[in-house]
Amino acid sequence: MYKFFCNTLNNNYFYFDDELKKHIKVLRLNKNEIILINYQSKFYKCKIEDFNKALLIEKLAINNEYDFNVIVAIPLIKQANFEIAIQKSVELGAKIIIPYISKYTDKSNLNIINDQKLIRLKRIILEASQQSFRNIIPELKSIMNFEELINYDCKNKILAYEKTNDNKLNLISEDTLFIVGPEGGFNLEEIEQAKQKNVKIISLTKSILRSETALIYMLSRIK
Repeated sequence: MYKFFCNTLNNNYFYFDDELKKHIKVLRLNKNEIILINYQSKFYKCKIEDFNKALLIEKLAINNEYDFNVIVAIPLIKQANFEIAIQKSVELGAKIIIPYISKYTDKSNLNIINDQKLIRLKRIILEASQQSFRNIIPELKSIMNFEELINYDCKNKILAYEKTNDNKLNLISEDTLFIVGPEGGFNLEEIEQAKQKNVKIISLTKSILRSETALIYMLSRIK
């Protein structure tokens, strides 16, 4: 069954915005077809009336969200890999996504978030949210630098770094900020700065992982 986010409810009808109208037409959904609408983080079973609206049939008791915040920090890496990391983060339950710049960030990646690409990234987040049956659309924050990131207001912060002997990553069941590094990794100064801010430094595997792979590995430890 198709799932969509909708922002307008009036007299038991959900009204589609222009983007959703276009999507409905592309999918060739017809009158009387049953769909699921996500409105204000709640799911509703609905019946399509036309390309403009759907009739509310019943409210559904569906909650696919963790009861704690999952926050991911993704470095500015190559565009395709960055988009994969965002998509997988949404599918695996992230509520907040933070792009960031560190010392070894490849300068050629600094333009992967501009006005045009931001529209694309938000569309990826929306589509991944619909596909994975999320109750919410995760928030994409503005770009931070590394110092701002490690000072982010979250009690539990975990940074993946291959040059450490600590490889114990317990199951996560509380607000957590997951940090993965850029292609060039972190330098020692950044690691020391992170430790001073009580960031837990861990090694994930014996091999070196891509940023997006490391992120998937870390998010797999959510309880």
